[in-house]
Amino acid sequence: AGVSSPGVKLHGAGFIVTPEQADALGRPALIHHYRNGRDLTDKPRGVLVIDAFGLSAEELRQEHPAVYQWLQERVKPERDAKGSSKDGAGYAKLWWLHGKPRQEMRKQLAGLPRYIATVETAKHRTFQFLDASVLPDNKLIAIALDDAFSLGVLSSQSHASWALATGSWLGVGNDPVYVKSRCFETFPFPDTDTGLTPALHERIATLAEHIDTHRKRVLAPESGNTGLTLTGMYNVLAALREGRALTAKEKTQHTQGLVGVLRELHDELDAAVLAAYGLPPHAST
Repeated sequence: AGVSSPGVKLHGAGFIVTPEQADALGRPALIHHYRNGRDLTDKPRGVLVIDAFGLSAEELRQEHPAVYQWLQERVKPERDAKGSSKDGAGYAKLWWLHGKPRQEMRKQLAGLPRYIATVETAKHRTFQFLDASVLPDNKLIAIALDDAFSLGVLSSQSHASWALATGSWLGVGNDPVYVKSRCFETFPFPDTDTGLTPALHERIATLAEHIDTHRKRVLAPESGNTGLTLTGMYNVLAALREGRALTAKEKTQHTQGLVGVLRELHDELDAAVLAAYGLPPHAST
């Protein structure tokens, strides 16, 4: 359906700026909030990204001279150094633009107030809403859907099991990889022919909103929950489901993240999604 895409691939660390550097550049509209995989699973770095997509080099220099000079000094030399290779020639020619600007993703996300994102390679398969102002990194899969029902179905154990079965594995920890062409594009969402009713649709959407809000609230900097991460919360959730005793660190994360509440919400969501497929609450996935 053309609704999923990896995020942008920068090909140059010079595109990333701190809030202070962005202020010094005048905070033009082409500087956006930016998230990569670790920003979602661990702690957001709080960085921003310069995105000159849609502008020629001449237009960038004329309209945003400070940004032009910033990229000329920090991105262009790196691109030029790699420009002698066959693969690097195109990147050197378009040095002020991201290596992979993802035109298809931009078309998909256009007009949406928010979208669903998941980290391509992660220990736990989680999905969350990102605001439209956030530009996703290449290590995120952006799904151009803004409705909570879709978030709920994707956040269910039914979809997690599907993703494990159809995806791949990577890294020292052999973490699951969410291959969008297999994990998302082939996934059969529940519908009226499987048992989805208006009441179930609304319940799944409501629970998904609660889960997304709960996680964002306990992980927010103003919460004071130092050391709490999304991965840590789901490590605790996995331990609770396994019946394993929590470590001292996990006990702290359990308290800070209110993981008992998170578990209840996920259990209720899983049961609602199974019902939407015409399956009993404790059916094996």
